[in-house]
Amino acid sequence: MNTEASLSPWRVGDPSTPVLDITVPYARENRNRVLLSEWRRQGGERVPAPPMRLPRHSEGTYRARIWKQNLLDFFLEDQYSDAVAGSTGGPGGHLEDRIVTSVTLSGEWRFATRSQRATAAAGMLCVRRNEDPWDFEVARGTRAITLVLPASEIRFPVNTRAVTAAQASPAAALLLAQLRLWAELADGLGAAAGAARNAALELFRGLMNEQVIDDAEFAPALLRAAMDHIETRLLADSDLNPRGIAAALNVSVRTLYRAFGQGGTSSVMGYVRERRLERARAELLSTRLTVSEIAARWHFTDSSHFVKAYKKRFAETPTAGR
Repeated sequence: MNTEASLSPWRVGDPSTPVLDITVPYARENRNRVLLSEWRRQGGERVPAPPMRLPRHSEGTYRARIWKQNLLDFFLEDQYSDAVAGSTGGPGGHLEDRIVTSVTLSGEWRFATRSQRATAAAGMLCVRRNEDPWDFEVARGTRAITLVLPASEIRFPVNTRAVTAAQASPAAALLLAQLRLWAELADGLGAAAGAARNAALELFRGLMNEQVIDDAEFAPALLRAAMDHIETRLLADSDLNPRGIAAALNVSVRTLYRAFGQGGTSSVMGYVRERRLERARAELLSTRLTVSEIAARWHFTDSSHFVKAYKKRFAETPTAGR
């Protein structure tokens, strides 16, 4: 599996088989012609080549890799790119009638038209109307998930062609959780694929209106978003609790409890404890930290409390596991 394909929880297409995998030395005299020729050969109509140009460097190599997954009339691309610039969309372009969202995981995308500029750095997303072309620049080592959907489904604010948001914002977190679930389960959804598509579309509209939709229909996405939030806060937040998690996702505590209940998962704090014990176990087996240090690090009140919880979960003491 490629390194870039394993840096985040996103799984788009087959990680071992990118649709496109190109390498071009920056110092090569005909680098732009080689890039476009190879892109067209590999991508064909599935991933059409936009106009692009590589910067001139005396050393180093440009690399681009793309994994793609169709989801009814949506599609996702997992894109890795080194430094490159170009243009996208525009009249007659393959994405002219689409809304394009870049979810940047590392590096940075920069977009510009005559009337607007937008930047999607790591941890941000950028939603763009694509009827007119955008000039773009990609920083070296940039990885992003790109979502493309029909333009007819989304209404933009007046006189606005791009909207940016933090991926951790409540509306964005729910949308991204829904998209990840849909991508992971797509092959087994069958007739339920339409419902997954409509749920994603409703959450996308919520993102555009900065609204979180508190509805039981979105419990699976809320559960995934809550788990993602918990995972990022396990070590940093000693006082991680349902009220704080619900506030971060802009839902009620009752709605949060309902999502965990419908998901067949343990209680919210039961899940937090489970994940802390699993992370503590990994450190016991891979570091020289003492049991007391690990207990404190993962916010257990004392060593005896940690040992008791550990033994109940793994049927052995921490020292026996070592």
